[in-house]
Amino acid sequence: MVRRSSVPGSMRALTAPVVAVVALAALAGACKKKAAPAGDDAGARVRITAAEAAAAFEAACEEGDAESCRNLGVLLFEGSGVPADPARASALHERACEGGSAAACNNLGLMLLQGHGVDPDPARARRWFGRACDGGNLFGCRNLGLAIARGDGGPREPAVALSILRAACDDGLSLACTNAATILAAGDGVPRDAVAAVKLWHRACDGGDPAGCRLLGGAYLRGDGVPQGAAAAAVWLERACARNDGFACGVLGELYRDGKGVTRDEAKAQRLLARACALGEVAACPPGGGGDDGGASGGGDAGAAAGPADGGASGGGPGGPDAPDAP
Repeated sequence: MVRRSSVPGSMRALTAPVVAVVALAALAGACKKKAAPAGDDAGARVRITAAEAAAAFEAACEEGDAESCRNLGVLLFEGSGVPADPARASALHERACEGGSAAACNNLGLMLLQGHGVDPDPARARRWFGRACDGGNLFGCRNLGLAIARGDGGPREPAVALSILRAACDDGLSLACTNAATILAAGDGVPRDAVAAVKLWHRACDGGDPAGCRLLGGAYLRGDGVPQGAAAAAVWLERACARNDGFACGVLGELYRDGKGVTRDEAKAQRLLARACALGEVAACPPGGGGDDGGASGGGDAGAAAGPADGGASGGGPGGPDAPDAP
Protein backbone atom coordinates (compact mmCIF):
# COMPACT_ATOMS: atom_id res chain seq x y z
CA MET A 1 0.00 0.00 0.00
CA VAL A 2 1.07 3.54 -0.67
CA ARG A 3 2.10 5.39 2.45
CA ARG A 4 3.58 8.86 2.42
CA SER A 5 6.23 7.64 4.85
CA SER A 6 7.46 5.29 2.10
CA VAL A 7 8.41 8.11 -0.28
CA PRO A 8 10.56 11.23 0.10
CA GLY A 9 10.23 13.03 3.38
CA SER A 10 9.07 16.27 1.78
CA MET A 11 5.92 14.44 0.75
CA ARG A 12 4.90 14.00 4.34
CA ALA A 13 4.50 17.73 4.74
CA LEU A 14 2.16 17.86 1.79
CA THR A 15 -1.28 16.66 1.09
CA ALA A 16 -3.00 16.62 -2.23
CA PRO A 17 -5.99 16.43 -4.69
CA VAL A 18 -8.15 15.68 -7.74
CA VAL A 19 -11.44 15.10 -9.35
CA ALA A 20 -15.19 14.99 -8.93
CA VAL A 21 -18.11 13.60 -7.09
CA VAL A 22 -20.01 10.51 -8.04
CA ALA A 23 -23.19 8.65 -8.33
CA LEU A 24 -23.91 5.78 -6.12
CA ALA A 25 -25.37 2.40 -6.26
CA ALA A 26 -27.03 1.01 -3.19
CA LEU A 27 -26.68 0.17 0.43
CA ALA A 28 -24.38 -2.68 1.30
CA GLY A 29 -26.96 -5.37 1.42
CA ALA A 30 -29.21 -3.11 -0.59
CA CYS A 31 -30.52 -6.32 -1.94
CA LYS A 32 -31.94 -8.40 0.85
CA LYS A 33 -33.57 -11.79 0.71
CA LYS A 34 -37.08 -12.42 1.88
CA ALA A 35 -39.38 -15.37 1.92
CA ALA A 36 -40.95 -15.49 -1.54
CA PRO A 37 -44.64 -16.05 -2.18
CA ALA A 38 -45.65 -19.46 -3.45
CA GLY A 39 -44.65 -19.95 -7.04
CA ASP A 40 -41.87 -17.38 -6.86
CA ASP A 41 -38.18 -18.07 -6.54
CA ALA A 42 -37.54 -18.60 -2.85
CA GLY A 43 -34.25 -16.76 -3.25
CA ALA A 44 -35.83 -13.69 -4.80
CA ARG A 45 -34.18 -10.40 -3.90
CA VAL A 46 -35.97 -7.22 -3.03
CA ARG A 47 -34.17 -3.98 -3.88
CA ILE A 48 -34.61 -1.20 -1.41
CA THR A 49 -35.10 2.32 -2.71
CA ALA A 50 -32.55 5.11 -2.45
CA ALA A 51 -34.77 6.80 0.13
CA GLU A 52 -34.80 3.63 2.24
CA ALA A 53 -31.03 3.35 1.87
CA ALA A 54 -30.64 6.96 3.01
CA ALA A 55 -32.75 6.29 6.10
CA ALA A 56 -30.72 3.20 6.91
CA PHE A 57 -27.43 5.06 6.45
CA GLU A 58 -28.72 7.93 8.61
CA ALA A 59 -29.54 5.59 11.47
CA ALA A 60 -26.24 3.73 11.25
CA CYS A 61 -24.30 6.98 10.98
CA GLU A 62 -25.92 8.26 14.16
CA GLU A 63 -24.73 5.07 15.84
CA GLY A 64 -21.15 5.87 14.83
CA ASP A 65 -20.66 3.84 11.65
CA ALA A 66 -18.21 5.87 9.53
CA GLU A 67 -18.97 4.14 6.24
CA SER A 68 -22.68 4.82 6.68
CA CYS A 69 -21.89 8.50 7.20
CA ARG A 70 -19.85 8.46 4.01
CA ASN A 71 -22.57 6.68 2.05
CA LEU A 72 -25.19 9.11 3.29
CA GLY A 73 -22.89 11.95 2.25
CA VAL A 74 -22.72 10.55 -1.29
CA LEU A 75 -26.53 10.32 -1.44
CA LEU A 76 -26.88 13.88 -0.21
CA PHE A 77 -24.36 15.14 -2.71
CA GLU A 78 -26.15 13.34 -5.53
CA GLY A 79 -29.65 14.09 -4.30
CA SER A 80 -30.45 10.37 -4.55
CA GLY A 81 -33.55 9.55 -2.52
CA VAL A 82 -33.08 12.72 -0.47
CA PRO A 83 -32.91 16.42 -1.36
CA ALA A 84 -29.42 17.37 -2.50
CA ASP A 85 -27.46 19.02 0.31
CA PRO A 86 -23.76 19.39 -0.60
CA ALA A 87 -22.97 21.34 2.57
CA ARG A 88 -24.25 18.55 4.79
CA ALA A 89 -22.59 16.01 2.50
CA SER A 90 -19.21 17.63 3.16
CA ALA A 91 -19.85 17.62 6.91
CA LEU A 92 -20.74 13.93 6.78
CA HIS A 93 -17.60 13.12 4.81
CA GLU A 94 -15.51 14.94 7.39
CA ARG A 95 -17.21 13.03 10.17
CA ALA A 96 -16.64 9.75 8.33
CA CYS A 97 -13.01 10.60 7.65
CA GLU A 98 -12.44 11.38 11.32
CA GLY A 99 -14.11 8.05 12.05
CA GLY A 100 -11.58 6.15 9.94
CA SER A 101 -13.01 6.08 6.40
CA ALA A 102 -10.12 6.81 4.04
CA ALA A 103 -12.55 6.99 1.10
CA ALA A 104 -14.44 9.76 2.90
CA CYS A 105 -11.19 11.70 3.33
CA ASN A 106 -10.66 11.49 -0.43
CA ASN A 107 -14.24 12.61 -1.12
CA LEU A 108 -13.90 15.54 1.23
CA GLY A 109 -10.67 16.56 -0.48
CA LEU A 110 -12.46 16.57 -3.82
CA MET A 111 -15.28 18.70 -2.46
CA LEU A 112 -12.81 21.19 -1.01
CA LEU A 113 -10.76 21.25 -4.18
CA GLN A 114 -13.77 22.01 -6.34
CA GLY A 115 -15.91 23.98 -3.92
CA HIS A 116 -18.83 21.55 -3.74
CA GLY A 117 -20.89 22.53 -0.70
CA VAL A 118 -17.93 24.34 0.82
CA ASP A 119 -15.66 27.23 -0.14
CA PRO A 120 -12.80 26.02 -2.36
CA ASP A 121 -9.70 25.39 -0.28
CA PRO A 122 -6.94 23.55 -2.19
CA ALA A 123 -4.58 23.62 0.80
CA ARG A 124 -7.10 21.81 3.01
CA ALA A 125 -7.90 19.49 0.12
CA ARG A 126 -4.25 18.44 0.09
CA ARG A 127 -4.38 17.61 3.75
CA TRP A 128 -7.48 15.45 3.39
CA PHE A 129 -6.01 13.68 0.36
CA GLY A 130 -2.92 13.03 2.40
CA ARG A 131 -5.03 11.40 5.12
CA ALA A 132 -6.83 9.35 2.49
CA CYS A 133 -3.51 8.18 1.07
CA ASP A 134 -2.13 7.40 4.53
CA GLY A 135 -5.29 5.35 5.11
CA GLY A 136 -4.63 3.25 2.01
CA ASN A 137 -7.04 4.91 -0.43
CA LEU A 138 -5.28 4.82 -3.80
CA PHE A 139 -7.49 7.48 -5.36
CA GLY A 140 -6.45 9.74 -2.49
CA CYS A 141 -2.81 9.01 -3.30
CA ARG A 142 -3.37 9.77 -6.96
CA ASN A 143 -5.19 12.99 -6.15
CA LEU A 144 -2.38 13.95 -3.81
CA GLY A 145 0.16 13.33 -6.54
CA LEU A 146 -1.81 15.33 -9.09
CA ALA A 147 -2.21 18.26 -6.71
CA ILE A 148 1.50 18.33 -6.00
CA ALA A 149 2.27 18.03 -9.72
CA ARG A 150 0.07 21.05 -10.45
CA GLY A 151 0.88 23.04 -7.35
CA ASP A 152 -2.72 23.06 -6.11
CA GLY A 153 -2.81 24.29 -2.53
CA GLY A 154 0.94 24.23 -2.03
CA PRO A 155 4.34 23.94 -3.67
CA ARG A 156 4.61 22.41 -7.12
CA GLU A 157 7.00 19.45 -6.81
CA PRO A 158 6.90 17.18 -9.86
CA ALA A 159 9.52 14.77 -8.49
CA VAL A 160 7.53 14.23 -5.30
CA ALA A 161 4.34 13.88 -7.32
CA LEU A 162 5.99 11.28 -9.53
CA SER A 163 7.03 9.24 -6.48
CA ILE A 164 3.48 9.22 -5.15
CA LEU A 165 1.94 8.36 -8.51
CA ARG A 166 4.41 5.57 -9.20
CA ALA A 167 3.74 4.08 -5.78
CA ALA A 168 -0.03 4.16 -6.44
CA CYS A 169 0.61 2.60 -9.84
CA ASP A 170 2.67 -0.16 -8.23
CA ASP A 171 -0.21 -0.78 -5.83
CA GLY A 172 -2.56 -1.36 -8.75
CA LEU A 173 -4.19 1.95 -9.70
CA SER A 174 -3.93 2.12 -13.49
CA LEU A 175 -4.90 5.79 -13.66
CA ALA A 176 -1.85 6.64 -11.58
CA CYS A 177 0.35 4.74 -14.04
CA THR A 178 -0.95 6.98 -16.82
CA ASN A 179 -0.30 10.13 -14.79
CA ALA A 180 3.23 9.08 -13.82
CA ALA A 181 4.02 8.22 -17.42
CA THR A 182 2.83 11.60 -18.65
CA ILE A 183 5.14 13.42 -16.22
CA LEU A 184 8.07 11.30 -17.40
CA ALA A 185 7.22 11.77 -21.08
CA ALA A 186 7.06 15.53 -20.66
CA GLY A 187 10.22 15.75 -18.55
CA ASP A 188 8.21 18.08 -16.34
CA GLY A 189 10.50 18.84 -13.40
CA VAL A 190 12.10 15.41 -13.69
CA PRO A 191 14.54 13.91 -16.23
CA ARG A 192 12.64 13.00 -19.38
CA ASP A 193 12.38 9.24 -19.85
CA ALA A 194 10.26 8.24 -22.84
CA VAL A 195 11.09 4.54 -22.46
CA ALA A 196 9.89 4.45 -18.84
CA ALA A 197 6.79 6.40 -19.86
CA VAL A 198 5.95 3.81 -22.52
CA LYS A 199 6.26 0.99 -19.98
CA LEU A 200 3.91 2.79 -17.60
CA TRP A 201 1.37 3.54 -20.33
CA HIS A 202 1.50 -0.14 -21.24
CA ARG A 203 0.73 -1.07 -17.63
CA ALA A 204 -2.07 1.48 -17.52
CA CYS A 205 -3.62 0.16 -20.71
CA ASP A 206 -3.39 -3.45 -19.55
CA GLY A 207 -4.99 -2.32 -16.30
CA GLY A 208 -8.01 -0.85 -18.08
CA ASP A 209 -7.27 2.86 -18.51
CA PRO A 210 -8.12 3.85 -22.10
CA ALA A 211 -5.95 6.98 -21.90
CA GLY A 212 -2.95 4.72 -21.29
CA CYS A 213 -3.79 2.84 -24.49
CA ARG A 214 -4.28 6.07 -26.43
CA LEU A 215 -1.07 7.67 -25.20
CA LEU A 216 0.83 4.49 -25.98
CA GLY A 217 -0.59 4.62 -29.51
CA GLY A 218 0.59 8.22 -29.75
CA ALA A 219 4.10 7.18 -28.70
CA TYR A 220 4.19 4.68 -31.58
CA LEU A 221 2.96 7.29 -34.03
CA ARG A 222 5.77 9.63 -32.96
CA GLY A 223 8.42 6.97 -32.40
CA ASP A 224 8.94 8.28 -28.88
CA GLY A 225 10.43 5.62 -26.61
CA VAL A 226 9.46 2.91 -29.11
CA PRO A 227 10.14 2.29 -32.81
CA GLN A 228 7.85 4.47 -34.90
CA GLY A 229 5.05 2.55 -36.58
CA ALA A 230 1.47 3.33 -37.48
CA ALA A 231 0.55 -0.37 -37.48
CA ALA A 232 1.57 -0.76 -33.83
CA ALA A 233 -0.13 2.54 -33.00
CA ALA A 234 -3.38 1.25 -34.50
CA VAL A 235 -3.36 -1.75 -32.15
CA TRP A 236 -3.29 0.46 -29.06
CA LEU A 237 -5.68 3.04 -30.46
CA GLU A 238 -8.13 0.23 -31.19
CA ARG A 239 -8.01 -0.82 -27.55
CA ALA A 240 -8.56 2.75 -26.40
CA CYS A 241 -11.45 3.27 -28.80
CA ALA A 242 -13.09 0.04 -27.64
CA ARG A 243 -13.09 1.59 -24.15
CA ASN A 244 -14.87 4.72 -25.36
CA ASP A 245 -11.90 7.03 -25.80
CA GLY A 246 -13.30 9.32 -28.48
CA PHE A 247 -9.96 10.92 -29.34
CA ALA A 248 -8.46 7.49 -30.04
CA CYS A 249 -11.45 6.56 -32.23
CA GLY A 250 -10.91 9.73 -34.25
CA VAL A 251 -7.21 9.17 -34.81
CA LEU A 252 -7.80 5.51 -35.65
CA GLY A 253 -10.48 6.54 -38.13
CA GLU A 254 -7.96 8.80 -39.85
CA LEU A 255 -5.48 5.92 -40.08
CA TYR A 256 -8.09 3.76 -41.82
CA ARG A 257 -9.12 6.66 -44.04
CA ASP A 258 -5.53 7.28 -45.14
CA GLY A 259 -4.34 3.66 -45.12
CA LYS A 260 -1.54 4.37 -42.66
CA GLY A 261 -0.41 1.21 -40.86
CA VAL A 262 -3.69 -0.49 -41.75
CA THR A 263 -5.46 -1.49 -44.94
CA ARG A 264 -7.35 1.51 -46.24
CA ASP A 265 -11.05 1.08 -45.40
CA GLU A 266 -13.25 4.10 -45.95
CA ALA A 267 -16.35 2.44 -44.48
CA LYS A 268 -14.54 1.52 -41.26
CA ALA A 269 -12.96 4.97 -41.14
CA GLN A 270 -16.40 6.58 -41.27
CA ARG A 271 -17.74 4.27 -38.57
CA LEU A 272 -14.82 5.17 -36.31
CA LEU A 273 -15.18 8.88 -36.97
CA ALA A 274 -18.90 8.65 -36.26
CA ARG A 275 -18.13 6.89 -33.00
CA ALA A 276 -15.61 9.59 -32.12
CA CYS A 277 -18.22 12.24 -32.88
CA ALA A 278 -20.79 10.48 -30.69
CA LEU A 279 -18.22 10.39 -27.88
CA GLY A 280 -17.79 14.15 -28.06
CA GLU A 281 -14.92 14.68 -30.51
CA VAL A 282 -16.38 17.56 -32.51
CA ALA A 283 -13.56 17.62 -35.06
CA ALA A 284 -14.50 14.08 -36.06
CA CYS A 285 -18.08 15.08 -36.82
CA PRO A 286 -19.28 15.77 -40.37
CA PRO A 287 -20.04 19.39 -41.25
CA GLY A 288 -23.17 20.43 -39.43
CA GLY A 289 -22.91 17.41 -37.11
CA GLY A 290 -21.37 18.15 -33.78
CA GLY A 291 -20.59 16.16 -30.68
CA ASP A 292 -21.07 16.94 -27.03
CA ASP A 293 -17.87 18.89 -26.48
CA GLY A 294 -14.85 20.01 -28.28
CA GLY A 295 -11.92 17.62 -28.29
CA ALA A 296 -10.11 17.91 -31.58
CA SER A 297 -9.25 14.62 -33.17
CA GLY A 298 -8.92 15.62 -36.78
CA GLY A 299 -5.25 15.63 -37.70
CA GLY A 300 -4.46 15.32 -34.01
CA ASP A 301 -1.77 13.47 -32.17
CA ALA A 302 -3.07 10.54 -30.18
CA GLY A 303 -0.56 11.36 -27.51
CA ALA A 304 -1.24 15.05 -27.40
CA ALA A 305 -3.11 15.19 -24.11
CA ALA A 306 -0.18 16.23 -22.06
CA GLY A 307 -0.74 17.26 -18.49
CA PRO A 308 -0.44 14.87 -15.59
CA ALA A 309 -4.19 15.20 -15.11
CA ASP A 310 -4.69 13.16 -18.27
CA GLY A 311 -5.70 10.17 -16.28
CA GLY A 312 -7.87 9.09 -19.05
CA ALA A 313 -11.25 10.62 -19.14
CA SER A 314 -11.13 10.24 -15.44
CA GLY A 315 -10.93 13.49 -13.82
CA GLY A 316 -13.03 16.51 -13.82
CA GLY A 317 -16.75 16.60 -13.47
CA PRO A 318 -19.24 14.77 -11.31
CA GLY A 319 -19.25 11.07 -11.83
CA GLY A 320 -15.57 10.72 -12.64
CA PRO A 321 -13.53 7.83 -11.25
CA ASP A 322 -12.04 10.05 -8.65
CA ALA A 323 -15.38 11.20 -7.47
CA PRO A 324 -16.69 10.46 -4.04
CA ASP A 325 -17.04 6.73 -3.89
CA ALA A 326 -20.39 5.08 -4.15
CA PRO A 327 -21.51 3.06 -1.17
